[in-house]
Amino acid sequence: MNASGWLRCFHSMSHFDVGPISIIYEAIYAFITKTYTSYFLTLLVFSIAASWLKLNMEPIQEGSQEKWKSKATAEVKGVKAEEIWPLLQDFFGLDKWFPTPTVIPVEGISGQPGCVRFCAGFKTPVDDDANKSVNWTKQKLLTIDPTNWTFTYSIVDGNVGFHSYFATWKLIPNADGCEIQWHYEVEPVQGWTLEYLDSFTDAGLKVMAKRIEGGLKAMEEAVKG
Repeated sequence: MNASGWLRCFHSMSHFDVGPISIIYEAIYAFITKTYTSYFLTLLVFSIAASWLKLNMEPIQEGSQEKWKSKATAEVKGVKAEEIWPLLQDFFGLDKWFPTPTVIPVEGISGQPGCVRFCAGFKTPVDDDANKSVNWTKQKLLTIDPTNWTFTYSIVDGNVGFHSYFATWKLIPNADGCEIQWHYEVEPVQGWTLEYLDSFTDAGLKVMAKRIEGGLKAMEEAVKG
C-alpha cells in the first residue's frame, strides 16, 4: 500500500468512536498528514533548487559560447584579381605563398568543395618555446566561387584549440590592384585572445600578399624580358 492508501486507512479508522483508541488514531493521522505534506514540500523545494543550480552552474559546453568574429586584409599592388585567383583557388598549394611550412593533400581534388588539406609547422602567438610539439590543423574546403573570387573553408581537426572555425577569403579589386580579405569566426580559444588571433592572421596574410605580389611581378618581368 502506498502512502496515500495508509493515510486513507488511518483517517477512516480515526472516525470509529472507541474512546482512547480513536484519540490515538487521530493523533497518528495528524502526525502522518503533517509529515507527508512536509516531505513533499521539501522535495519540491529541493527539486526547484537543483534545477536552478544546474541552469546557472553547469559548465559552458562547446558550441554554446558567442563566437569571435573578425577579419584581416592585405593589399597586392599592381596585380589584378584575376591574376591572383588561380593561386588562391589551389587549396593544396597554400605553402607556396602563406608562411605554413607543410601543406599535404589529405582528401579530394585541390580547389573542389570537400577537399581536405593538412597544414603544419606554423607559429602562433601563444607558442611555448619549451613545448616541442608541432602545430597542425586539417582544413576542409566548403564552397568556392570563381566568378566572385571567394571561397569558404573550415577547420575540422587540429591541436591548436580551434573549434567551429569557419573562414572566407575574398579578392576585392581596387584602383591600386587588389585587396585580399580573410573573414573568420571561431569559438573563444583557450589561452588565446581575439587580439592574438587577429595578429596571427594579419601577419600571415601580409606575408602572403607580399610573396604573391613579388612572384607575379617577377613572372611579368621575365616574360617581357
